[in-house]
Amino acid sequence: MTKTKLDYLLQTGIITKKKELALSSRKNVPYMFVHKTIQEFLASLYIERNQTEIEDIMNVIQSVYCDADSILDIGQLFIFTCGMCAPAAERMSQHIMDVITCDFESKLHCMFEQATDIYATVSVAQGIVLDGFIERVANEQPCLQLTLSHVSLDDLKNKKINENDALKTLIDMNISNIISLDTRCIDLAQEESYRAQEIISQSRETLSYCRIWLIGECPFDLQGLKLKYLSCWQTDISNLDCTYMHACEIWANTLLSVECIFQSMSVTGKNIRLLKLGYFAIPIDLLCSTLPNLTTLHTLILVQTNISDKQLYFLPESIRKVVYQYVKVSAQHIKSIVEWSKSRDACVSCELCPSYLYDEDEICQWIQRQDSIDISRRELEDNAIYISWSTILSN
Repeated sequence: MTKTKLDYLLQTGIITKKKELALSSRKNVPYMFVHKTIQEFLASLYIERNQTEIEDIMNVIQSVYCDADSILDIGQLFIFTCGMCAPAAERMSQHIMDVITCDFESKLHCMFEQATDIYATVSVAQGIVLDGFIERVANEQPCLQLTLSHVSLDDLKNKKINENDALKTLIDMNISNIISLDTRCIDLAQEESYRAQEIISQSRETLSYCRIWLIGECPFDLQGLKLKYLSCWQTDISNLDCTYMHACEIWANTLLSVECIFQSMSVTGKNIRLLKLGYFAIPIDLLCSTLPNLTTLHTLILVQTNISDKQLYFLPESIRKVVYQYVKVSAQHIKSIVEWSKSRDACVSCELCPSYLYDEDEICQWIQRQDSIDISRRELEDNAIYISWSTILSN
């Protein structure tokens, strides 16, 4: 860069010079953009001016923004590009959604080992695409064909009118290719309930992840879905097929819905590796008839939900982890859980995190005295105890 160009950039305020950075050995390090936004604007302008090099540019973008953490930093670059270069913006939206899809797959395969919010990035990624679409409209440019394959209907009441209109348009553009749907609003209006069912009905070939946390007047019909993950809260559902499912979370559901889910699991749930049950009483007969059929079940998580020590023996041979969260357990029940874990022919870990019981010192000492049991964690916090132990198989 010539001195004339450098002086021009300094005088216009595009870049600035900071003396304290001159101590670094790197060349030109005293010079920097006044704000990252200017850098992103110029990057978008470069894309618009060099569309013949779009393949090389997209390769660079895809290599830099390549995972769920970095993709959330693409927002301002994407928004500016939406206002300047439609072809690049459309490809960038596809890349954003592809990264989120990969993130879903990765989380799905590790969530039975650790607690994971599989939807953590969806709302932010959707917001980025939404802002880009609104930017295009504000510039009075032709409508963008942006990709939105991960949809969140959460918090619609707090969105501005133009945001709701833009989201509805984007959903309509992509309604037959939705991969994940999140309806984590208990009080959604009837219109949003219909929209959720519409997405389910028209994306039957692609919808793999579904969180239905809303109360509708009619059951949600899941006919034809090949779900890999399902989470439902106080929602009646019908026509569930668990053939492709790897993880299922059932929260405070009605008896009708629980019966529907468990009956489907009994027949088609052999690929389920994680089952999470929360805030409801499980019909004993239904649970005992279902558990043995979940032949690849790895992790069972019980949230403010308890099962008897006798029911534990109905768990399949594949079980490797049982977790109790916010459960009041007696010392005798813990002893029964320990005895059950010792009865398995494979290493099994159990966690109480947190749970509530009296005489925690006595019970922990009792566990430590047991053969082939190793306590990996013992903490007391806010009157709740965290205990984790695993069995040790003899050689």
